[in-house]
Amino acid sequence: MTDYEETLQSSGFKDRKTGLIVFGILQIIFGGFCALMVPFMILGMITSSVLDDSSAPPMSPTMMIPGVFFYVLLAAWFIWMGIGSIKARRWARALLLVTSWLWLICGISGLIFMLLLMPDIYEKMEESEQMPPGAAIFMRYAMTGFMTVFYVIIPAVLVLFYGNKNVKATCEFRDTKVRWTDKCPLPVLALSLMFGFSAVSMLSMGFYGWTIPFFGFILSGMKGAAVILAVMLLLGYVAWGAYRLSIKAWWGAVLLIIGWALSTGITFSRVSILDFYEKMNFPEQQLDIIKQYSISQDYTMVLFCGLSLVCFLGYLLYTRRYFVRPAEQESASQRTLP
Repeated sequence: MTDYEETLQSSGFKDRKTGLIVFGILQIIFGGFCALMVPFMILGMITSSVLDDSSAPPMSPTMMIPGVFFYVLLAAWFIWMGIGSIKARRWARALLLVTSWLWLICGISGLIFMLLLMPDIYEKMEESEQMPPGAAIFMRYAMTGFMTVFYVIIPAVLVLFYGNKNVKATCEFRDTKVRWTDKCPLPVLALSLMFGFSAVSMLSMGFYGWTIPFFGFILSGMKGAAVILAVMLLLGYVAWGAYRLSIKAWWGAVLLIIGWALSTGITFSRVSILDFYEKMNFPEQQLDIIKQYSISQDYTMVLFCGLSLVCFLGYLLYTRRYFVRPAEQESASQRTLP
């Protein structure tokens, strides 16, 4: 028996280095597919601007650019995480576990939301005779299968693997250096990442005329940009403060979530979501398609905001135990999740 095997045996865990390598390679491959989407989207924008095909909705460059950046970020993320997994880095395992949980929760929510809306949408498509009989059923099951695989099964597998205690022990054994992800409990790290990503992603609203719902009104232009900038700063403060386990950041998160839910709920109980899309400078042809297949989206949005508020506040209450007063902050920042 080698010294390495003796060390493993005395440590009391099974080495999952092979699994980390396999999952790392798969994520690098997935990142490569995301990178391939970028030239296809750019080609689609060029083709749409050159060809005059009135039968197809136009692809506005301002609408497509955020999607291009999104796939670039996805490609960089999965390749970076894949390399970290292959090297058995502690930060990679922590980030992959946290983001996989978020991916799974959002995927399940999106799947339920889609299943509630799809029957009415495809029924309208069949009534309009834009689809042959049976095609709507095929598309429904195909879309359900796609979302189940990519938004539920894949993140669930990642959660099960990277949440395994042997995988955690393997990363800690092979990467003995204390990483930045070790200085924050994983549930709070998830909270910090969510608010940080939300702050950065709000920059994309510039491509949509800085349009934002605001307590019964739809703001755009300079007014919308001012509100979005203020919200970005608040989100950034909460993200950084949450990572540092600041109780002020926790209360800021509570107020931000309640404010967002109230603002969105009040706005779409008074204003049609189609008016919101028009303010976002959607092409006229796309607006016609949305109008044709819209199904009480305003009330659906209000219901979605209400459910999101309840779930998020519940999660914030769960993470409250990790947040401390300023005097206790230095010692609490050293705590890690077992």
